[in-house]
Amino acid sequence: MKLSTQAKIHWEKIPQNIRLKLLNNAFCYKCKKMVGIGEVVGTVVRGDLVLRGVCTGCNSPISRLIETSEIP
Repeated sequence: MKLSTQAKIHWEKIPQNIRLKLLNNAFCYKCKKMVGIGEVVGTVVRGDLVLRGVCTGCNSPISRLIETSEIP
């Protein structure tokens, strides 16, 4: 997992058990189901954490938005 400095700060605020759930529950439009995210790159966009990577089932690009802008 490759995270920008800001993304790492946001990611580390999330409890460990929730992080694992977030990485294993992203929707793939090609597979049409919930899958894991591989080759993750994390950035912060408008205060929210965005994880981009590939579907672990078909290698299609997928992303996951994690709303962190309201977390203190």
